[in-house]
Amino acid sequence: MNLQTFTDLNGRIGRQTYWLGVIVMLIVSVVIYFILSSVMGTGMSALMEAMTTNDANAVLQYMNSAAWQQLIMLALLGYPVFALMSKRLNDRDRPSWMKWLFLAPSVLSALLGVAGMAYGVADVGGVPTLAPTTLMSAVSLLAIVIGLWALIELGFLRGTIGDNPHGPDPVG
Repeated sequence: MNLQTFTDLNGRIGRQTYWLGVIVMLIVSVVIYFILSSVMGTGMSALMEAMTTNDANAVLQYMNSAAWQQLIMLALLGYPVFALMSKRLNDRDRPSWMKWLFLAPSVLSALLGVAGMAYGVADVGGVPTLAPTTLMSAVSLLAIVIGLWALIELGFLRGTIGDNPHGPDPVG
């Protein structure tokens, strides 16, 4: 695995390189998360503080800040993840539109959050409670289905045996 794994959309990678790339991206995303959380005040302590005030508006404000953080993380990590997925889909000789489909739920979720359309306040026994909107629930369900498909397609299924239009077999 080299830097081109995260910067070039062409070529093929096998499952082992893909999973190593996923681990690298997870580590980088955790580091970026903690940096952004400290800068933006969106850490778990901020959420707990907002929830203990029993003020639904404080929780909604936290969720909006968290959505902005998610959007920033997508902007920073989107291309390297896109490149990793592209190479893996190339290895499987799958159509390029699939990478857009696999990223769509994350982008939709972040955009709904930033637009204030992801969560609302419901009155549960006189206590204002944060609840996902119907639209956010639908996007979450879609994310589960597409995420499982992506996990199987990218992480578990073997690539094309031998050469394909995207290059030589990375395993052979």
